[in-house]
Amino acid sequence: MGSDASRHTLDDLLRERVERHPSRVALVDPAGARRAWTFGELDERVRRCAARLSERGVGRGDRVVVRLAGSPDLFAQVFALVRLGAVPVVVPPGVRESVTRAVRGFTAEGEPSGPDGLALLQLAGDGVGVPRLVPLDHPGLLRSVRDRTAALGADEETVHLVVEPEVTVGARGLLEWLAVLCAGGRLVLRHCSDPDVAFGVVAAERVTHTSLPPELAVRWTQAAAITAYDLSSLRTLVVGGGAFHERVARRVRPALGCTLTQVFGTVEGLVSWTRPDDGFEARMTTQGRPASADDELRVVDEEGREVPVGVSGHVLTRGPATVRGYWRSPEHDTCFFTADGFHRTGAHGHVTDTGHVVVERGPHAPARPAASVRAVRPIPAPRSRPTRPQPSEGHTEMTPPMFPYVMPTPAMLPSDRTGWSLDPARAALLVLNLQNRFVRAVEQQAAPVTELLANARRLVAGARRVGVPVIHSVPAGERRADSGGPMPYARPDGPWAGAEAESFAAQVEPRAGDTVLTARKYSAFARTRLDGRLRELERDQVVILGLYARAGVLMTAGDAWAQDIEAFVVADAVADLSPGGHEFALEWVADTCGSVTATDRVMTAFGADHSTAEAV
Repeated sequence: MGSDASRHTLDDLLRERVERHPSRVALVDPAGARRAWTFGELDERVRRCAARLSERGVGRGDRVVVRLAGSPDLFAQVFALVRLGAVPVVVPPGVRESVTRAVRGFTAEGEPSGPDGLALLQLAGDGVGVPRLVPLDHPGLLRSVRDRTAALGADEETVHLVVEPEVTVGARGLLEWLAVLCAGGRLVLRHCSDPDVAFGVVAAERVTHTSLPPELAVRWTQAAAITAYDLSSLRTLVVGGGAFHERVARRVRPALGCTLTQVFGTVEGLVSWTRPDDGFEARMTTQGRPASADDELRVVDEEGREVPVGVSGHVLTRGPATVRGYWRSPEHDTCFFTADGFHRTGAHGHVTDTGHVVVERGPHAPARPAASVRAVRPIPAPRSRPTRPQPSEGHTEMTPPMFPYVMPTPAMLPSDRTGWSLDPARAALLVLNLQNRFVRAVEQQAAPVTELLANARRLVAGARRVGVPVIHSVPAGERRADSGGPMPYARPDGPWAGAEAESFAAQVEPRAGDTVLTARKYSAFARTRLDGRLRELERDQVVILGLYARAGVLMTAGDAWAQDIEAFVVADAVADLSPGGHEFALEWVADTCGSVTATDRVMTAFGADHSTAEAV
């Protein structure tokens, strides 16, 4: 790739390639009528893109969201932003629209980045709440590109097939592609999951390298046995993104005729890979060694205690390439980084006595629908433990560390479609399912219980202060097992049975004047006197908080709308077993029946002057 000593930015590396080999092909799109772009033509695209962005007011330090699949436009935008001194905020197109909206709102806050600050922000997680964005300065970005160049074995003769254009989150993707370009290699942009189609491209373009996730590598080794295409140009298959079964690893060379390189990488910076001098067994059974001798690997048990070499546990890493925290996200830093700077990768495995890492269960992002398609996800029946699909051969899905997800902030909420304004003179506060048995049950999952109860306390206290009625709804404690349909959220028997389990969380304990209702269905309106009580109180608005977002909260909001009652769901005062359930409820309510707001907005409305607050 050349020395980085005199190269300060990613754009400098591109300019170096343009100066050396302006006529060398950089990008190929073989689909349909084959198109190719030389390094000189790519540089001209970058120049034009930078001019357009500058005309729109984009300048040094501005943060701009880039959400494109692997294409000439992606590279033009990223290089153009770097050339302008702006910061590309890279969001893969496979993530949900709500995540992109959250990233856009989050990165728009605050002043532009300083001249010696950010070079790139990459999305590391697509859950609800504050986005996990990995910050790279210019030296860090160049180091990441250099590490990936070494892992790929990329050089000027490399022809790299880009098979996966829309990886949601993970180490594969943009930095890997940039490494090939900055090494002077060629990217073939043919996005296909069908091995036979990919084999045709390998033969036609004389592809030398490609990177695959474990499950797709399995399909390639199986399909190669019957293909008629010439795969002799293929030199290296890079497999990363999870555990790769030894039996499949040993099939790679006989089936494809190429060398296998196993990689374990994180968006946060770690790159570990197998080298040619590692020996055959290590290349078949491990994910190699980290890029730098200064990279540290630590394996710990469930209590965070370091385990001996060869013993399996949670894999942590610290080193020169690994960031020490996410961009402006102390909540995530607490969950994903230790106090001494180790990153909790989410992978499960062990380290050998030679320093090689063996990933037994690796982080794996489930496939998402394309961004242009609005997917309607069914609401699963609440259950105490989610079922897990049987993994395919060659890949083992991991169970991520069970850290509480982060509550959404006002800037990340769905757009309001109602035009309603919250008025304390018309509103009642509706508290759902905040009994100790439910609070303790969701606390064992991923719910941010501490934030939920803190915000619930504020809302209840604010409502009482200004005379807003407080109504509590709890499910019936008993139910016949043969009654059919989903069972209640959590059963009253077991370790949390008894009076203490049935009591309310201390933060929202009912007081004299509050109303307590017992619901036999998820909705607080179903088979209760809630609608009659609201009429008695002359209230036609309800502010909803509590558990569970995707069932009780969602259905209560829907029933309120059906009875001409305006429902305001407080996004950071509801929770669910998972961030997906939380997010689904907020999106559904905003799209169909109510307004999604935040605790601070409601507290503004509950002010002493009874001022109104616009719905978020």
